Amino acid sequence: MTDITRADIYKEQYAHFRSLNDILYKIPPLFTAVLGGLWYFAVLNLEKDKWIACAIFIFAAIASVCFVNVMQRFRMAFNSYIDNLNKMDGDLRVSIKPSRLPSTIVTVQVLLWAAAVVSALGVLYAAAR
Repeated sequence: MTDITRADIYKEQYAHFRSLNDILYKIPPLFTAVLGGLWYFAVLNLEKDKWIACAIFIFAAIASVCFVNVMQRFRMAFNSYIDNLNKMDGDLRVSIKPSRLPSTIVTVQVLLWAAAVVSALGVLYAAAR
């Protein structure tokens, strides 16, 4: 039987946090590639079949909203690790002071909502052609 120390827990939590932080900066380019590819394909199909373009724009809007949900779940996990590490660090914790500026995750979510709106506008544009 092995005893797990508080230091072991801290190291493991910090490793998970570091991994999440790395992933955080890899997610937006993935979303960009998916949405950009869908928009490109939709625009290519505007002249051929506007209903295919509409369907693709609708899918892009749905994907954007789903990506917002992914980021919200990621934010909850990320913040939980930050809270745990701050508790273990006590007075030596390193944390961002409260700011008026939105966090990276909130910024990505706002951009994803904007992408959903652009996709919805794409549906209207394609349907009107």
